[in-house]
Amino acid sequence: MDYNSLHSGAFRSGILDYFYLINRNYPERGSLKLVGDRYRLNRDQRTILYRGVTSEEKADQRRKRLSTDIAGKHLIIDGYNVLFTLLNYRLGRIIFISNDHIVRDAGSLHGRLKEDIMFRESVDLLFVYFKHNRPGSVHFYIDSPVSQSVYHKQIIDEQILLAGLTGTCEIVKSPDQHIKKETEGIIITSDSVIIDKTDNQIVDLSHLILKSRFKIALFDLNEILNDLQQ
Repeated sequence: MDYNSLHSGAFRSGILDYFYLINRNYPERGSLKLVGDRYRLNRDQRTILYRGVTSEEKADQRRKRLSTDIAGKHLIIDGYNVLFTLLNYRLGRIIFISNDHIVRDAGSLHGRLKEDIMFRESVDLLFVYFKHNRPGSVHFYIDSPVSQSVYHKQIIDEQILLAGLTGTCEIVKSPDQHIKKETEGIIITSDSVIIDKTDNQIVDLSHLILKSRFKIALFDLNEILNDLQQ
């Protein structure tokens, strides 16, 4: 999908209509179908709406718990969530800033991963950032249903050791269920389900890495919503 199409009149109108409905507690999936069908939005545009637009109340609650400080902190890391965002960027897929100010992507790996070299590079990007912003300790959770999760755990554990960090990588069936129960530390994820179920501070590490490494200007739904509401 061409980034230019994200600025089409139909998509911009769809963003505003979807935001209007969500703010009035209409069901997300029903609102998505209504708006998507009305403006003939494609799959990527619908994905961006669903992942990137939430009610102003929820967005405000999430924004208040966002932090950028990881130095010396214990990090609870939603491993694939962070690494797949970096990987999708490297694969040329759409990366955007949601209206809660958190970066998400319109990619869909769905548990299948063939890009071994790029996965390793994504892990490298993460640990280079740790080198310059050194956390106190790290605990990665990765999903067992994802292909090669055992191999990926080995890669991450090796990097933890090489970096001289305290921590580990744990393979679990559902990282969400484990991370939501954590009561201490900084949670590293863009998963809205996790964010809305925890009182911990959140760091959008993918966004910090992309900004520091690639100096990119991402498509920002906040700018669209602000323009449309003026």
